[in-house]
Amino acid sequence: MTQLTQDNYFTRKRVIVMRHRGNLANKMIQYMGALAISKRIANCSIVNVSIPEWDIEIPDNTQNERFFDNIDLWTWDAFRPHINEICLLANRSESVRVMMADHLQRMEFLEPPHLYQPLFPYSPPSRRIGESDLLINVRTAEILQGVSHYPLLPIEFYEDVVASTGLNPVFVGQLGDSEYVRQLKSRFPKATFYDSQGARADFDLIRSAKNIVVAVSTFSWLAAWLSRAQTIFLPLSGFYNPAHHREIDLLPVDDIRYRYFLFPLNYGLPEEQSLEYHHRVSGRWKEISRNQVALLKTAAPFLRVPRENYDNGLPTRNAQGSAITFDSVWYAHRYIDAAMEISEGWFEDPLHHYLEVGRLRGYQPVRQFDGQPPIDLSLPNLALNKRATQSSLSRWSIGSTLEEDAGNAVNGDPAKALGFHTENAENPWWMVDLGELCHVFAIRLFNRDRVPEWLQRRASPIIVEASDDGESWKRIFSTDPGQIFGGYSAGMPLVWSSGTPVETRYVRISIPRKEYLHLSEVEIYGLQRPTVAIHGTGE
Repeated sequence: MTQLTQDNYFTRKRVIVMRHRGNLANKMIQYMGALAISKRIANCSIVNVSIPEWDIEIPDNTQNERFFDNIDLWTWDAFRPHINEICLLANRSESVRVMMADHLQRMEFLEPPHLYQPLFPYSPPSRRIGESDLLINVRTAEILQGVSHYPLLPIEFYEDVVASTGLNPVFVGQLGDSEYVRQLKSRFPKATFYDSQGARADFDLIRSAKNIVVAVSTFSWLAAWLSRAQTIFLPLSGFYNPAHHREIDLLPVDDIRYRYFLFPLNYGLPEEQSLEYHHRVSGRWKEISRNQVALLKTAAPFLRVPRENYDNGLPTRNAQGSAITFDSVWYAHRYIDAAMEISEGWFEDPLHHYLEVGRLRGYQPVRQFDGQPPIDLSLPNLALNKRATQSSLSRWSIGSTLEEDAGNAVNGDPAKALGFHTENAENPWWMVDLGELCHVFAIRLFNRDRVPEWLQRRASPIIVEASDDGESWKRIFSTDPGQIFGGYSAGMPLVWSSGTPVETRYVRISIPRKEYLHLSEVEIYGLQRPTVAIHGTGE
């Protein structure tokens, strides 16, 4: 226990300093969680809160104060001390500051919803939602580009709920022009559509409804949870699904208002891909009981995670250490039966499923390129030890110059941990000069090996281009967004080949977005262009 004397310069108090993250609902949930934590810490106050939508402003008056103990809570970590231990540590100190940037998106940090009514008072909205209406909150906006934790919900799911309840659908939220919204309006020609009127107005409109279908959104979830609705339909999709994001728990299984619908594990995809996936997943969701949800939250996975899926003795969702190149997103969307078995709690995640049963069933760990002729490895590697350069250097670069770092990727060793590494920038690129015009028949790109999936995913989508002069470029091939390829030990490099050669001197590799670009090795197979000799006829 910290003992302070009159000679100490430390502040005698216990305080939680908020570090808000995310939108309105995320800030509200953070503050609600901090309030619950502060009740477990004696004489604890909360500062640095800013939620102007509800006139909540608590400035940080601790910036010039010194604390003997500081506790940083930046993100939820399953292996960090439990929150009760944090509170115990705080109570043992007379001078402690808890830096709170955790989202606190877990039911354990929330008290019953009616206790928050005075904090976030309800204002009757200008639009009316009737007793026989079913308010369906829709989120689109940025998730139309594909945001992993926020998948679009299938329109057929809404059709199922409307058909089973007989209620009148009223769609509320982000209903701007998009193919998804156009299809929604086409499938529900008699429904009411209310476009967004702003965060506070939308929040109170959702709270006013008696029957609510929530979007995959903390905003939608919190408005429904704080409402006095009779029935709340909650799709276990995206971060609501315990198998998707086990650090998040927004499933109030003791609340009898909720009806839960279990979806196959799925991730946010760009709009066009989402609509195609919705067609394939049609009808695969199912309603489950609150007891089943509680079991999925607390007991899954029901099968042991294979040792290959462990890193330094701790379970991990990465393929690190297993020498497996694995694409979780593609696997879950390609094998819907596997995705449902994961959601049902049998397996930890897609990699666990693949290691346990997927490879026995003949499932592929990554998407394959189809219909290409085999590489003729008797052809020389034209890129070997040739002059290369790249768009930038980073603190992870091995070489001290652009040419030195880029050259590491053509030194003939695809098994090395890293070839080159650019900075995080718009459209990063790497380029090799083959020295003269050549006929290129095949290219192999080796991703970094034995690294987490998210690091390999950086090289996606990747574009490979050819040029005669280093100025004008033509595309040789590109991968699809999200398509993963591997490195040497997993035997999963990215391979392109063609029976018709590409004539080029320069080959450039790039990523069409802001990102790091890093690979281990680049191999380019082909032949030098034959020189055509012109002989005079003489006399």
